Amino acid sequence: AVVLVVLFAMLAFSIDVGRVIMLRSEIQNAVDAGTLAAQLKLQMDPKAIKEAEEEAKKYVWLNSVGSNLVDEDAIGVEVGTWDADTLQFNVGGSEPNAVHVFARQDDQTTSFSKVIGVHSFGAGASAIACNSTAQKRDIMMVLDLSGSMAYQGRIEALRAAAPVFVSVIEQAGGDDLIGVMGLSADPSTFDPKKSGNSCTPYNSGLHPAPNYHVGVMEQPLTDNFTMLKSSVLGASHLFASKYQGWTGTGAALGDAAHYLAYGGDARSGSSRYIVLMSDGHANRPPSNGPGYAEQMAAYAASLNITIYTISLGNDADPVLMGELAAIGGGKHFEALGVGAALIPALTAAFEKVAGEIMTTQLVK
Repeated sequence: AVVLVVLFAMLAFSIDVGRVIMLRSEIQNAVDAGTLAAQLKLQMDPKAIKEAEEEAKKYVWLNSVGSNLVDEDAIGVEVGTWDADTLQFNVGGSEPNAVHVFARQDDQTTSFSKVIGVHSFGAGASAIACNSTAQKRDIMMVLDLSGSMAYQGRIEALRAAAPVFVSVIEQAGGDDLIGVMGLSADPSTFDPKKSGNSCTPYNSGLHPAPNYHVGVMEQPLTDNFTMLKSSVLGASHLFASKYQGWTGTGAALGDAAHYLAYGGDARSGSSRYIVLMSDGHANRPPSNGPGYAEQMAAYAASLNITIYTISLGNDADPVLMGELAAIGGGKHFEALGVGAALIPALTAAFEKVAGEIMTTQLVK
């Protein structure tokens, strides 16, 4: 009987704890919604500061938190600038590019904690959203140049669509860098000089054996987008079987992540992305290509690198590509079809990825 009393007391108390956790989640979701809405308003018109503040309060207020709506007086909004180098928000400024929203929901009555003198509880939350052009973005395009890219118009689609991705990023006018890495090569047998190829196997030291392959650096991070579109993403650089034909998805993913985080061109305070496009199935290492790809995606995620994936053609592995994007916190897109139909499909997929990268984001 004594134990039952204790158990019932613990159960009752856990109910109130659960309500506190739920309240915190609800107030954070409400503030996130208000922050994004306000920032989108400010992005459309940097002078619409008053309208952005009203938009933030509106969206926070529309979300029910706990037992009722958030009191308008408990919602605060600040418009200012976001410094990507110091990761700091500064109120004011002549060219605002960010919004800081904060709110509280108090006076939520407890159910069972009254017996220990706790009659009410509350929770607060805050969020900062930044204009996409105020961010620094480092983007590595990881492109499949295996033997299967020679069929059904796939390599032609890649040459036509990849430059469009660069153009979308370029038009945003942000402080962005883009690089290109190919997948993939056996470092013990591939010699780019002997084969006449313009590329360099990347030595990250991540992979335990040569048959795991390595990523191949086609172009380090650069802001010379004209050169990228006209040369690196053209027929002289992008062709099927460039590195002997296999698909070491994991190696290229891991090496791209290593370069973004630790390479000589890595920038502090930048948002980092990998855009992986493949038309086939991960087959390096031979014993567990998909598993190693997932392991390297987790490695990228541990470095705060977002992964977007594109499956090209009808013979790709959308299940694995979807899993890699999910692990990396991004999204997966499919470009289906054969022949000439692949060009608009792959172009649309690259445009969607660029749009995802360029949208307003919560930065804190």
